[in-house]
Amino acid sequence: MLAPLTHPRAHDALFDHLMSCATGLPNDRFVARLFVGRAFGEGILPGDLGLGNVRFAELMWQHFPRLKWNPEMDVGKRPELQIEFDDLLAFLADEADPQVISSADIARIIAVACMGANHLWQDLGLPSRQTLSQMITLNLPALARANDHDMKWKKFFYRELCQREGNYVCASPSCSVCNDYAKCFGPEE
Repeated sequence: MLAPLTHPRAHDALFDHLMSCATGLPNDRFVARLFVGRAFGEGILPGDLGLGNVRFAELMWQHFPRLKWNPEMDVGKRPELQIEFDDLLAFLADEADPQVISSADIARIIAVACMGANHLWQDLGLPSRQTLSQMITLNLPALARANDHDMKWKKFFYRELCQREGNYVCASPSCSVCNDYAKCFGPEE
């Protein structure tokens, strides 16, 4: 497996190179950001972004067909999938916008990253929560609209999943009076 890149300007250079090979699809920049984050060892995603080698190669070809590369077969350490992974994946996949190319792949990548211990944007290797929010707005638009109080994304997904299954895990009937309010809505720096 290749060592993560470390040069300070290499991050932008790799992103710019990927975008110069992009097809012009709305998800090009998000797939590029995920790939760059992984190349720099940021986040918890394995080398294939959790998609498997074949689907990952298809995703890269779909978004960057002019890119010359050899896919890495050693994808590195995979995050431990928790017991709720299949339910979370099904939930996010159901919310993926079928009109947006690669939205199902993005839903799977997000589900894999939800297995991490940090903020979701960090576990995805994205540069900011804003980038994550833009990616969710494009690929999971109904969930983006439902998060109208800007709850932290991972907590929001789990809350929505639990509520849809009839499980209510909130400590209070209203978020505004909950003792854990700062954990769900506070800054993510």
